[in-house]
Amino acid sequence: MDSIHCFSKSAEHYTPPEIIKLVLGFWGVEKVDLDPCSNSWENPQFPAREVFTKEDCGLAHRWEANTLFMNPPYGREIGYWSAKLTDEYKLGRVKEAIALVPGRIDTRWFGLFYGYTACFITGRLKFVNNSDPAPFPSVLFYLGEREDAFAEHFSSVGKIWRAY
Repeated sequence: MDSIHCFSKSAEHYTPPEIIKLVLGFWGVEKVDLDPCSNSWENPQFPAREVFTKEDCGLAHRWEANTLFMNPPYGREIGYWSAKLTDEYKLGRVKEAIALVPGRIDTRWFGLFYGYTACFITGRLKFVNNSDPAPFPSVLFYLGEREDAFAEHFSSVGKIWRAY
């Protein structure tokens, strides 16, 4: 796979601590099973038992996890990450996943998530290592069987949307 599809340095937005806390609290864990878009093996910004970094190109691997958190690069390659996550979930290899993505509702890749429950985060997130809030809205998508629990847990940070 061409490396341009694996990462973009300028497209990285590290997950804010408050989102990390919410995600881990939702699953009641200290670490998720897999972060396919991690910044580091030694010191991952998001706690996970298994990580794929830019060097690994997570898109090239099979994803198998009970709990997966994905905050993909936000550049042109985001569509590949979105498709990979929804495919791995539909194949049953990922049991539950939460994806943090920009609220670009008019894009083809965003449409891949329309069948899943979402939390449209109120306000703009301040990503780690950024001095200003993001210039775009953010959305958390949940892929799994516990939509009610997700809605209850994340309603404190935004409006919940459910596909019916």
